[in-house]
Amino acid sequence: MATRVSVSFEDKVAYLTFSEENERRPCTLDWDVLKELRNAVSQIEDNIPDTRLVIVQSASPKSFIVGANIAALEELNPENIMEWVRQGHDVFLRLRKLPIPVIAKVESYALGGGLELAMACDFIVATENAVFAQPEASLGVMPGWGGSFRLINLVGPNRAKQLFMTGEHISAKQAYEWGLVNLVCSAEEIDEKLNEIAEKIVQNDYQVLAFVKRMINNISDVRDENGILLEEISSSVCLNSESTKARLNAFFEKRRKK
Repeated sequence: MATRVSVSFEDKVAYLTFSEENERRPCTLDWDVLKELRNAVSQIEDNIPDTRLVIVQSASPKSFIVGANIAALEELNPENIMEWVRQGHDVFLRLRKLPIPVIAKVESYALGGGLELAMACDFIVATENAVFAQPEASLGVMPGWGGSFRLINLVGPNRAKQLFMTGEHISAKQAYEWGLVNLVCSAEEIDEKLNEIAEKIVQNDYQVLAFVKRMINNISDVRDENGILLEEISSSVCLNSESTKARLNAFFEKRRKK
């Protein structure tokens, strides 16, 4: 496994950090990373209400998370794809349903599953060089961890269609204008801005914030449940198609030559 997940606690804030053993490579997601993320969320749950805020981040400013790693993609097949989707949804939902605010700190690339993880948080704070995309269609696969419905909640159906159908990368500035990102600042300012937000959050009443978060999230819960089921089914259908198999094989071959 290349990407690891750790949790540290400081001044009522939990820092959930993804780090890559090979510093030249970006953080990615696989079965083991999902398991580590689940364990990290459990640690945070055990420290509530002493912990009042979670910041999800990458240890490297070069990327947030760029999606599933190559080894994980090569292991996916029609028999295990639905379990892969369920496992991702399970841990992302646990993160989303924490009774405390969860902020994604995004520096550089948040692609595919990385963007889906960021959208499972309550909101996103990004640096000016951050880049966002849902490029799954180029590989013939579905966004499987909430992208198909959370992106609609944030940017609206037409812009969500544009991002899915083109696979284009959008800048932090554009993501902010579209409502995907709450705040954009320079790399030098982001920790200071997050500290300012954290100070305001931890001063507020824990129970009120928990109720408010739950009520706001409940507005989309029914649609989310339907979306999870549709992502499972459509992911299985796509992975069975000859077009997807050809696209994935071409992608794997290209990566092997690098």
